[in-house]
Amino acid sequence: MRRLLIRLLLLTVAAGAGLLALLPVLRNGRVDAFYARFTSPPAGSLIVGTSRAAQGIRPDIITSQAPFAFDGPLLNYAFTLTHSPYGPAYLASIRRKLKPETRNGLFIVAVDPWSLAAVNEQFPEASSFIGQLSQVSQNPNLPYLTRYQTKPLYRLLLDYATATERLHPDGWLEVRIATDSATVRARTARKVLDYRKLMAAQHLSAGRLAALRQTIELLRQHGRVYLVRLPVGPPLRQLEQEFQPDFAAQMQQLARQQQVRYLDYSAQPYATTDGNHLQREAAAAFSRQLAAALR
Repeated sequence: MRRLLIRLLLLTVAAGAGLLALLPVLRNGRVDAFYARFTSPPAGSLIVGTSRAAQGIRPDIITSQAPFAFDGPLLNYAFTLTHSPYGPAYLASIRRKLKPETRNGLFIVAVDPWSLAAVNEQFPEASSFIGQLSQVSQNPNLPYLTRYQTKPLYRLLLDYATATERLHPDGWLEVRIATDSATVRARTARKVLDYRKLMAAQHLSAGRLAALRQTIELLRQHGRVYLVRLPVGPPLRQLEQEFQPDFAAQMQQLARQQQVRYLDYSAQPYATTDGNHLQREAAAAFSRQLAAALR
């Protein structure tokens, strides 16, 4: 009996020590590539879009170098093509994350042909955390941890130390992977194949285009809005031209209708990790260029 009590005591102490070690990880949002965006307070300014924007636009550089003051904090609230294409679910999540009293915000709305495409006007992201998570600014965010974080909690300590992805408190997703030319070429070839499969199944979605328009209308009530198309590698840009040859003209027309600016950097020669996402150093350089253009 005494041995059993000692073992139970040791297990309790070990569990308590593990929880104490885990608390800073949870408090700092060091869980995965998404969690910290749901623990930060409501934002006065936002970057929205898919993983291109998540990795390619740095809020710290925009905040420090933009040529005008705006309501902060500026949060990168972009996720992935799976989770945050434009649609009713993402629009609702953006509305939840935005400080309602904001009147002088800065909103960078990243667009590309894939973020406005769908299969038969279906929006599967509605069943993901983007559509289902009603609390997007609580720390710790227990609904996210219990429903969408699938690792055993003890793995968070081990995995974070070796992770190739680091989600910064301002929402920028830093990715540390090999960027030698052979590796990038191989990744780009795989990415082109992936997007060719998407192109065969999807089409420009009237529903997603309407949701983008509604997103701009919402954000315009709270500050300045810029439509931005990020740089991509030549193979991806050529594929996008095949997929939606009128995309640039449609974005220019939408920008005129909504009285916002459209900034197209898709053809600019920034280094990517896979033809689709900017390398870390390129993200910094692009963010500086974007900040200078916000006039």
